[in-house]
Amino acid sequence: MTPELFADIEGDGEIALVNELGYEKARARLKKHRDSFIREEDFVTIKDREFDFVRLPVGYWLFEETDDFIDGEDYIRRAFTWASQNHLGVVLDFHGLQGSQNGYDHSGQPGKIRLYRRHNRKRALRTLEYLCRAYGKEEALIGFEIINEPQIRLWLYDWWRVLGFYSHAVRLAERLLRPETKIIASDAFHPIKMARALARKGYGHRVVMDMHLYRMFGERHQGMRHPEHVAGVEKEWHEVLSQVTKFVPVMIGEWSAALPAAAYKELDEDKEIACVKYFHSQQKLFDEVSWAHSYWSYKAPTNGVWDSRKILELARKHRKNI
Repeated sequence: MTPELFADIEGDGEIALVNELGYEKARARLKKHRDSFIREEDFVTIKDREFDFVRLPVGYWLFEETDDFIDGEDYIRRAFTWASQNHLGVVLDFHGLQGSQNGYDHSGQPGKIRLYRRHNRKRALRTLEYLCRAYGKEEALIGFEIINEPQIRLWLYDWWRVLGFYSHAVRLAERLLRPETKIIASDAFHPIKMARALARKGYGHRVVMDMHLYRMFGERHQGMRHPEHVAGVEKEWHEVLSQVTKFVPVMIGEWSAALPAAAYKELDEDKEIACVKYFHSQQKLFDEVSWAHSYWSYKAPTNGVWDSRKILELARKHRKNI
């Protein structure tokens, strides 16, 4: 999403900045990025475009000094201030956990999943407790996501590790957050099974399940044409969401208008108009069935419609044609 931040960096994830640049150069580069990428005027813009809240992904390293990452809690406090001033809610998303919960670069460090090693798990729960204590009384906080996209690779073993972490995390959050603040748990990309599991826990409507819905990824999506993707939203996704919402409220924490290139081959209409139609098909569904939904991402300057500002610009441009 921000290639300039990782210019001349060979590795993946934020951990690569320190590994390859050294601590002081990495700190200087990150400071420049953090000072300029999201500013107060962005929150004004978000409010002006009639959004209700921001989803704020954070890694554990922002809240503690480590040898591998650069801390930066001041930026999180600043975001809460700007959100409050602009009457926006905040969903605080624990996006990168100690040891990595999925082995992907967006957890901060790609590779092995080490979260469930005892010391990492304890540290992650301590960070989670700190976040609840530090931000739980913020009026802007409408939801706290206890973990982002945990990966299940060894089915039964990983499934019980994830649910075990959820049990501890939800108990902490229930105790420390305001009663009206939602506790958000990822579906771990198994939405129906996870919805049933959360319902059996008896959390009620306090716990919301987070789903991330994209048709950009996955082998079966690569050869589909645009009408098939729209139909997939209106039929396939509608059916899945209808099932899971019988058990638990749902947040669509990530979604996008981005599609594989093949989607726009042999189109009978303008590509921009087709893109906006796909965008609206998702927006309509998520407005109807979800507790909340958030586009990924607000700002991605070199990534086309991954940038919410770009797709909203196209929607305004073609509003008379749709």
